[in-house]
Amino acid sequence: MELYTCLTAQGIAPDAARKMEEYGNAVAEANEKFNLTRILSPEDMAKSHFVDSIDAARKGYFAEAKTVIDIGTGAGFPGVPLAIYLPQVQVTVMDSSEKKTNFIRESCEKLNIPVQVVCGRSEELAREPQYFQKFDIAVARAVARLNVLLELVAPYVKMGGHFLAYKGSSALEEVEEAQSAAEKLGMELVEVVSAGPEDTRHMLAVYRRVKDTPAKLPRKYGKIKKNPL
Repeated sequence: MELYTCLTAQGIAPDAARKMEEYGNAVAEANEKFNLTRILSPEDMAKSHFVDSIDAARKGYFAEAKTVIDIGTGAGFPGVPLAIYLPQVQVTVMDSSEKKTNFIRESCEKLNIPVQVVCGRSEELAREPQYFQKFDIAVARAVARLNVLLELVAPYVKMGGHFLAYKGSSALEEVEEAQSAAEKLGMELVEVVSAGPEDTRHMLAVYRRVKDTPAKLPRKYGKIKKNPL
């Protein structure tokens, strides 16, 4: 079964499914040169990459968003599928790997997918004026545990905006572990909900900014990882 058929079977509209298929094919082709993902079969890619990436949008979490940033995007997930599914939203994807960001930039330009691509470390770029507390929503998928991830991502979220952490079955445990970090970063837990394809144990941890991030944060990555907030 081709990727397009798998995507439409999951209820994705034909135009979006075709664009996702084109991007998925680009990922599979590039994967032969350098490792982007272990998930390559059309069925698995449809569910684990594309449906999983846009499920939060289907649930309405992006209804009022105008700007979204994907931190640690890797091969472009969830940012690129979100850009395809939500063409009215300005999506920025960020990763520290130049190899990956070059691939995303070239692929999205070729396929006319409107994504802004940034190469750099999130904890270093977070304090720059064009990024600090400037986005309606920040997302991250398969990057780090929440007590570390919050410090890497929260500084990008504007006042009243949200951070959506795409997590697995350990989400509730990680939320508990990250309670102190969230408070120190000015973030408040809204909810933890099931997300993604029905037959997965994926969860979405949703945070809202209620206070400014202190000027001393984020710290350098070594300190974040060694001594989470």
